Amino acid sequence: MYTPLAAATPPNLTRDNLAVIGRGGGFGGSSLPETLAALPMRQQKRLADEARTYYQALDRAIGRILAPSVGRTGDQFMAVDEVIPLYGVGATPDEAIADYRSVVVEYYESLEEDVDELGQALQGQLAVLRQVFGQVDQG
Repeated sequence: MYTPLAAATPPNLTRDNLAVIGRGGGFGGSSLPETLAALPMRQQKRLADEARTYYQALDRAIGRILAPSVGRTGDQFMAVDEVIPLYGVGATPDEAIADYRSVVVEYYESLEEDVDELGQALQGQLAVLRQVFGQVDQG
């Protein structure tokens, strides 16, 4: 007979909790991929579909507002925009765009964290990035 040791209450899945999980914390020390793999296949597929839909919406918003271009630099590809000085690199154009996307997300999050300390130029960049993520949230 199974007797649980304690009633397990999952944490609220906030951005901070997901960051801890992604670093291997939370959920008994499992990494995010291990945690996802432990879910039933139906939930894994639903989460993968939601992530894919989100990334597609993010890519569309980035394309409309930041309009990055991809070029070759030596043996690498580079995605750059002229709106905010951000870039991504990769062995293929798709890898460069994926790297660029992650840079945009990280930069946006860092500006949001320091919003009260930003100068005028950075506040302008944050306003542009808020437009990007606002379009994503609107669907």
